[in-house]
Amino acid sequence: MKDKILIKRGVLEIPGELSQDAAAYSAKLFNQFGVVVDRPKYLSAANLKTVSAFYGTDIPEGFYKNPQHLQYFSADELLIEQLISYFTVEICGEHSLNTEAFTRKTVFNKALPDYEEGKEVKIRFYRMLTSAQCDNMLSNVVADLRRYTRKWSADESAEFKWLYLNGYYNGEALNCKDNAIEMFLEYKNKSFAEMLDKKDIVKMSVDKFGERKTLDFSDDDKTLFALASECARDCPLTKKQAKYYNAVLKNVGIRAPKATNEASAYKRALKLLKSGDVIGSAQVFAASGSLLERNIVFLLSRCNACQAQAVADMLKAENPIVLIQLLYGINADDGKSKRTFSFVKNRRYKSHEETDREFACRKSVLPTDIRGILKRTLYGKLREYYSNKPSLGNIYVSKAFKRVALPLNTSASGTGLDVLPTGSRLPIRGEYLRTFCYWRKAFDIDASVIFLKENGESACLYWGNYSEKQFGNSVLCSGDDRSANGAEFCDFRTGEVSDLGYKYAVFYLNGYGSTLDEGEIYCGYQDKSDLDTDVWSAKNIEFEIHVKGKTRNYVGFAFDLQRRETVVLNRLLEGESRVVNAGMLRAVRAFLTDGYLETFNAYDLISMRGSVVDSPEAADVVFDADYLPSAEQKVIRPYDTEKLVNLLK
Repeated sequence: MKDKILIKRGVLEIPGELSQDAAAYSAKLFNQFGVVVDRPKYLSAANLKTVSAFYGTDIPEGFYKNPQHLQYFSADELLIEQLISYFTVEICGEHSLNTEAFTRKTVFNKALPDYEEGKEVKIRFYRMLTSAQCDNMLSNVVADLRRYTRKWSADESAEFKWLYLNGYYNGEALNCKDNAIEMFLEYKNKSFAEMLDKKDIVKMSVDKFGERKTLDFSDDDKTLFALASECARDCPLTKKQAKYYNAVLKNVGIRAPKATNEASAYKRALKLLKSGDVIGSAQVFAASGSLLERNIVFLLSRCNACQAQAVADMLKAENPIVLIQLLYGINADDGKSKRTFSFVKNRRYKSHEETDREFACRKSVLPTDIRGILKRTLYGKLREYYSNKPSLGNIYVSKAFKRVALPLNTSASGTGLDVLPTGSRLPIRGEYLRTFCYWRKAFDIDASVIFLKENGESACLYWGNYSEKQFGNSVLCSGDDRSANGAEFCDFRTGEVSDLGYKYAVFYLNGYGSTLDEGEIYCGYQDKSDLDTDVWSAKNIEFEIHVKGKTRNYVGFAFDLQRRETVVLNRLLEGESRVVNAGMLRAVRAFLTDGYLETFNAYDLISMRGSVVDSPEAADVVFDADYLPSAEQKVIRPYDTEKLVNLLK
């Protein structure tokens, strides 16, 4: 785990002794993986092994050895081979369905070419650090993860737990209650219980038992909840929360005064609003954490322009992430179209599109002038907040950060190699792209592509129709691999697909035989100069994502074929669909819009945190993907998610 944490952040650890074979290791790292290190004389065999394991070795070839083979088969021939392969396994029982290798049954013998390996390479720069320097870096990773105000992703959680068990965590409070709950339930440590309040006790119980009237606590549950209840801080509760909290105390055998909802801000605020005192209602919300921010549209829809400015001025930037999310929502909602609500629960993205009835009955609609007041106020509050944060000194920000999104919620995302925050965009370098998904011990993962036109029309390429060759030779896939250890690939000629009228191609995963929390599952794409190459080459990976979550649905990324950009989506979706479903994309459609990054991006945020200079050499902190810093400088890459999250706060 230590090596994995370091290599994701562009670091290799220096071994204790110098190696006589360092030059050979350096050459192999470059030739096989495109990796260049700042101090090659310190490279060791262990470093080479670490990189090999992380970048992927022994990747299966897929049902067809190379997607390009399909151009030599007719649609009928592809269908026949697919059916015979399925029939052999499922009807004749040659193998069990959970076989290690689901192989194609060759029916049509053709002289297929042996492709030469391509010349394309993606250069990545790594720093060589001593053990002491690595330990300092790991302590900084813990500090950054501790400051999260959102739930960790599965990978982030695994990293923090390893760092905690290995002594890198110094006991400071976790800023996110969900993370404190997770650590408390895992390790039963009183220090994590002391970070919770009464609402967190309710949440713990509901997550474990659901909203049941009778709580069936085991003896271990009673001990655990008793410890949490004794440590939990007081806080305002709704009537429903108070009732549930009292039920928990009764079941664990704690005698205490009954909790009530008398301190509920909602109760007092709604009472004032019913009497017509919108300003008084806003003041009650403003005095209760972030309730005003979360109810601002509800209140402003009941204000005139003068009242609206007074209410908007009450907004606090104590949690700027809430203000940024509100800004995105205001820019996306014109009040004339049905809205899509998306939120994360249990590390999965859920979405709901307004029904016709809900849209017709909607009351919280902001007039144009009120919307303008709120947007101007939000921008002003954010500028004021970030300008008053401790300065980073002289900073250099590469233009690429204008296409990097803010990591507002990472909990439904995977991490891996050069994975940028959801909504970020990367330039597509070449004309030919190869998407991939490979897995180990996760039976039958299906990789599909959803093609979208400007007018919303869609078409899907998946295991059930790839043999039809509906896109001719412009999009080819390696077939349906149903193994427990398998891979699927798809080749794109981006210009040709764009000429067919499609704006986006969205990469989508389904767990047909396994949920996506089983085994090890990875996806990403390779930017190739020529698709007629070996099916897999670790040195041209643009990025690679580790997919992990208890769901069957995941959307990885999209190609914007007109702007020639890759859009990072990286979202686990709530759903049990075993087959690709274009309707699931409503949860990520906002990230596909051209204006998403123009609302507020990483460049905007960073520029408020210091004095921007024109060259990286003159900066104290450099924001760039490839820059190698001097000993006195600090560098932050677009994929240093926890560092960007920390800048948000």
